[in-house]
Amino acid sequence: MLQVMTLRAPANTAKMTGEKREALLESLLLDESDLTFTPRGNPDPRLLQLVGILARQAARECYAEEVKLSRQRRKRTS
Repeated sequence: MLQVMTLRAPANTAKMTGEKREALLESLLLDESDLTFTPRGNPDPRLLQLVGILARQAARECYAEEVKLSRQRRKRTS
């Protein structure tokens, strides 16, 4: 299933708030510190946001694939 994952924009076209957009732009600046990960304690919030984005994308793609397979199964049994 991981081969199916793409970098396309999600189907959700909700607008991003100005604050969120600014925070994302700031996190992309080159003079920012590198992302850090601490297994216990306070992980970098940008890492948490990235994990959330990737998890939602994977969930959407997995759900879409399940719906597609379900429709194919129904067509075969009809």
